[in-house]
Amino acid sequence: MEAAVTEAATAEREDLAEKASEFLLGVLERMGIPADIDIKDDKERTTLEIQTKDSELVIGRRGVVMDALQHLVNKVVYRDRSGDRAKPLVVDAGGFRDKQVERLRGIGQKMAAKALETKQIVELQPMTAHDRRIVHMAISEIAGLTTRSEGEGEDRHILIVPTPAE
Repeated sequence: MEAAVTEAATAEREDLAEKASEFLLGVLERMGIPADIDIKDDKERTTLEIQTKDSELVIGRRGVVMDALQHLVNKVVYRDRSGDRAKPLVVDAGGFRDKQVERLRGIGQKMAAKALETKQIVELQPMTAHDRRIVHMAISEIAGLTTRSEGEGEDRHILIVPTPAE
């Protein structure tokens, strides 16, 4: 019985990924961008990796085009499934998402070192909720520091706060 449930869930995930891939290819075609899509499925997410020589057009400045495509894909695929979301669908091109995570972790570590050295609060530039989460997690691994988010909307940013010595 359990194997049948697992097979059904796997088949449903594959259907969702296929629907997402077809929708994304249609959008890219309308944008005039020839592309193929590789579907990579792991425990945490399903990634739609766009294969194209026009990666910079798909990514956009600081990933905004790719974020918009990802938002559209998730809205369309999960439109009829309110509250019943499976793993997130992630749109990527040229390995941008992994590079972005490494870049954000590097910024977090560099600014954390500055906060520890100066014993002053360090304020980072505004960033998306996803990007803030990556920085919060990177800094949470460093002793002597805490982080918090401040601001509203597009001005929301992270403060890196040295904790007083005990």
